[in-house]
Amino acid sequence: MEERALHSLKYLEKILDLTSDTLFLIDQNNVCVDAIVKTDNPIINPRTELIGSNMLDLLPLSTAQLMEHEFNKCRQTGDTSNLNYDLPTTDQTYFFKFIIHKFDQEHLLCQYRDITQRSNMKHRLKSALKAQLEVGKVAMIGHWRFDCQDQEFLHTGYSNLLGINLLDAKITSLNELLASIHPDDREKMRKFVNIDSTEFKTLEYRMVLPDQSIAYIRATKYARYLENDHTVMDGFSQNVSDFMKNRNELEMVLAVVHNAPYSIFACHMDGQLAFANKACRQQNALTEQEQIDHFKVYERLKNFSSKEEWEAFLQKLKEAEGYLQYRCDIPYPLMDIIGSECSSLIIKNGNGEDIVWTIQRDISDQIRYEEQLLRSKQTAEESEKLKSAFISNMNHEIRTPLSAIMGFGNIIAETPDPELRKEYGQILTTNSSQLLRLVSDVLEMSQMEAGKVRFESAPVSVKGIFNELSLSFLPSEDLPDLFFDIPEQEVVAYLDRGRVMQVLVNLINNSRKFTPSKGSIHVGYVLHKDTVEFYVKDNGIGIAKELQESIFNRFFKVNESDKGSGLGLSICKGIVEQMHGTIWVESEEGEGSTFKFMLPLDIPTSS
Repeated sequence: MEERALHSLKYLEKILDLTSDTLFLIDQNNVCVDAIVKTDNPIINPRTELIGSNMLDLLPLSTAQLMEHEFNKCRQTGDTSNLNYDLPTTDQTYFFKFIIHKFDQEHLLCQYRDITQRSNMKHRLKSALKAQLEVGKVAMIGHWRFDCQDQEFLHTGYSNLLGINLLDAKITSLNELLASIHPDDREKMRKFVNIDSTEFKTLEYRMVLPDQSIAYIRATKYARYLENDHTVMDGFSQNVSDFMKNRNELEMVLAVVHNAPYSIFACHMDGQLAFANKACRQQNALTEQEQIDHFKVYERLKNFSSKEEWEAFLQKLKEAEGYLQYRCDIPYPLMDIIGSECSSLIIKNGNGEDIVWTIQRDISDQIRYEEQLLRSKQTAEESEKLKSAFISNMNHEIRTPLSAIMGFGNIIAETPDPELRKEYGQILTTNSSQLLRLVSDVLEMSQMEAGKVRFESAPVSVKGIFNELSLSFLPSEDLPDLFFDIPEQEVVAYLDRGRVMQVLVNLINNSRKFTPSKGSIHVGYVLHKDTVEFYVKDNGIGIAKELQESIFNRFFKVNESDKGSGLGLSICKGIVEQMHGTIWVESEEGEGSTFKFMLPLDIPTSS
């Protein structure tokens, strides 16, 4: 290669391509007339149509405004601008250095240099340094560097080594430091820095502060190396006076941990148990006096069933950088625990050994509440489905009798034959009754949901209710036989006569609907000590087992093609429950059903 190749036009393009940043040549209207693009971000990249584009239009408004000011300044003064800018995008914020030169009277030459990685590192280092200083301030930790040749310390930090908190560096000699150390600990310190070359060695010593109080210091050296032909040792010191002076407080904390309502246990990395508090021992049937340090965690605790399971968990904890939160569904029946929330973390003990600590909090109430919410959600969704089906069905149920009423009303007006008029009138009456029943059911349910249904309780003869019912239902060849099983014994109950009649009538009509004309229905009651049990028993089509819990739901019908609103049994259930009773069904598909409801003999008045 020829001499002075860097000055040769022959190699200029290659040198420019290898060494330059992204370059833009822009005119006085800030339009890019030429570019060499070596960066790749969502805004400036080789795929962007840069030439012919206004540079400021490509950039976010805040960045463009700053850059426009520099463009104008460079054109007017000829001075080079060298500033850093932000380039926010939807994915992340990029950072770049933008150097602006005045190329000629018409153009500016701009260098774009991506400094995102450097800026991010700078922010991280700044954040880490700030966090380190804050931690050091709270934990009273200071850093020191000892020059073994000069026998000098460089102190920084907050360990209060010399009676003051050193935010700025301070140099002291070893002798100056030894003068402040308790006489009994001075030789230990001298050997610690001059004779013992072991890294990560810790020394605890006492210092006599200016006010003659004693400070307990724990010093740790973590590096030893050569610097400018001097052996240098780095370390940090922590003021542990509070720990040493307040042993009672530490013991109190230990007592709190031991008696905490959470299960807390610790074990070595090989699974050997090191600690188990009171709650943990109770959950795992360990006595207070039982020594556990010779057991493995998978031998005595329910959390792990085998060595393999423990090792798999330990690997997962290491991958999570020593801290893991998870849910544990191990049940403890004796303590009514069905699930726990756990936090496991790795902490070094005083000997530098990794210990796995686990805190296990009972969340059984939360789990039960979540399950209840899920059931409520499912019930609400099912109710919504039933309501939609009800609206669709009501459309049909209301239109059918209305159509009959309107049609036969017109026919009656034009029919001179008295017999036909009578027949058509009966049809009108039947459809009107059906429509009235539908409307009544809907209004009844609406009033019950609004809490506007009133109950008037009074002493009532149960036998009298059944005698009245027997006169209300006339026999018919088209309907099943109806039998009233009325005991001879008279029963007087304190209840709402009309509401009891309403429930019984609804249940009887319901049984008639699903019992063939050759079948039979038995209605009666059974007296218990404090309650009276009513029943309506038929030998009709019966109800499938999986539907028996749903038939009392609003708008529910076993068969969607059946007539009715699907509210009758729901209204019965609401009435019975507001009278402090219960209602249920016993049925076998194809063999019939028995509807029963039980009421207290003495019901307090309610509205």
